[in-house]
Amino acid sequence: MNMASEQAIGDQDTHVILITEDSMQSSLLRDVLQSALGIQVLIVTPAMFESHNPVFDEEEIQYLLVDVGVFDEQWLDAYSDFKALHYFDVDEILLNCDPKVTYAELWIWRSLVGVFYASDDITVLKCGIEKIIAGEMWLSRKVAQDYILALRQQTKPVCSPTNAKLTKREYQIISLLSDGASNCQIASALTVSENTVKTHLHNIFKKIKAKNRVQALLWAKDHLNAPIPPKYN
Repeated sequence: MNMASEQAIGDQDTHVILITEDSMQSSLLRDVLQSALGIQVLIVTPAMFESHNPVFDEEEIQYLLVDVGVFDEQWLDAYSDFKALHYFDVDEILLNCDPKVTYAELWIWRSLVGVFYASDDITVLKCGIEKIIAGEMWLSRKVAQDYILALRQQTKPVCSPTNAKLTKREYQIISLLSDGASNCQIASALTVSENTVKTHLHNIFKKIKAKNRVQALLWAKDHLNAPIPPKYN
């Protein structure tokens, strides 16, 4: 099966870009993800970064699924430009990581929400991506702890509760987020739709200048006096 161009099947609401090599195995992975999760997966190879012509707007792409097993250092700068130009605020999920990978090696992935290892089978991958789509993160406890500690050391608070000017509803949502609630659980608690929660979270992140849920949790800990929840696999 030729992957020289980006491919997609179906009209699912969740759109994911799979960055990987041009191979039959990658095509099979795309097909399995689409079938098992009901998501739409488009394949982009590293060689296509410069010539990439987005099929969807940034707002329609929820995740960049990066196969680090085929991703060498020569592509890092090209990937950074590709992401900054087309998908600046899109979350990243890493596939085929070395089990010994450290937070220092993961630090370059500033929108990281999930890490899967080369030994993980499709059952683990399906479970983890389902959790991520539900608004959670998928990190080993060790990586999560190291990652958050490093982020706290290198990221100073960028605003105060007064400067953030959050609405009452936004304070409710970020408080629930700080308790470890997923988007689905927040929606249920407030009797609103998940799309409404996502819209509020997007506005909250912009106001507090957080690029991902980890930074939002750190902001909540500093400004709401709430502990960071151990909600990791």
